[in-house]
Amino acid sequence: MAGLTLDTAGALAAARNLGATGWAAAELLLAIRIGMAEGAATHREGETC
Repeated sequence: MAGLTLDTAGALAAARNLGATGWAAAELLLAIRIGMAEGAATHREGETC
């Protein structure tokens, strides 16, 4: 995931605003990072979203 950045504090605040706490918030952050990586990989391959 080189070159990808995630405002972790902002994403955590958003997760908490959605009612996620503890492990649920961590899982949400992980899902966001995985989605960012998959999107970047798709973009590098030249596919359209």
